[in-house]
Amino acid sequence: MLRIVLRHISGSRATEVDVIPLGAHQELILGRAPSAAVRFDPQLDRAVGRHHARITRSAANDGEFVLTDLTSRNGTFLNGQRVEMAAPVRAGDLVQLGEGGPVLEFQVD
Repeated sequence: MLRIVLRHISGSRATEVDVIPLGAHQELILGRAPSAAVRFDPQLDRAVGRHHARITRSAANDGEFVLTDLTSRNGTFLNGQRVEMAAPVRAGDLVQLGEGGPVLEFQVD
């Protein structure tokens, strides 16, 4: 089964790893909300919104993934570039939630 692996590079969860089997999730919400698939600390990760960003499978290619900012106040960055529209995310890419916010490395296993 295909799994998304998110390695927390910085932020309150630095050094932690989230492994999410894709069969259980069609989309991954990253944020501070209790319902988010990848949750961040509301007190320590203030740059992260409740529903900050989403990772989904590409509609065009089932083996590819797309990162979308969910109109967060502080923005979502992919490899240092602000995400304005849905952007392809690939293994080894760095996702940052908010300027100065936590950084995650995206992998597919």
